[in-house]
Amino acid sequence: VMADNGKLYPAFDLAFAKEMAGLCGYADIIVPNITEACLMTGTQYKTEYDEKYIRNLLQKLKALGTKKAVVLTGVSLKKGRTGIAGLYVESGEYFNYDHVKIDTSYHGTGDIFASASVGALMNGKSLPDSLKIAADYTLECIRETLNDGKETWYGVNFETVIPRLIEALKG
Repeated sequence: VMADNGKLYPAFDLAFAKEMAGLCGYADIIVPNITEACLMTGTQYKTEYDEKYIRNLLQKLKALGTKKAVVLTGVSLKKGRTGIAGLYVESGEYFNYDHVKIDTSYHGTGDIFASASVGALMNGKSLPDSLKIAADYTLECIRETLNDGKETWYGVNFETVIPRLIEALKG
């Protein structure tokens, strides 16, 4: 978690992004957003892109040495949709998942996504199923926060949606 919307967060610099790229070589699975992936791979950030751009970015992430899979978050290949795109390192198999895009932004959604993904993996779900569960849970957290109408400076309202996450983990 170091950047979004084409820019590093104020506390970070390009040297940090390079260090994170080096750390990726020790990971089994990485899940950067598009901005973070671009910074770690030296790729030009684009707000409009196609599947070829995403696949190329995944290949560049793979070259960092990640062991099992590289996954991009915040991938919008269809108007009004967002989700993930990934690549298994060994087989080169591409996969993706998308859902409706809610046109708002909250702090902490990347943390929610990563936590739910790991939780699903630790509960025996496959990687694609874990990512789908995490994406859907993150979407529901955003939806709940938007419908709540309260101040959102603290991030998303994930607590009230936990029962839905638990049901998804059981399924």
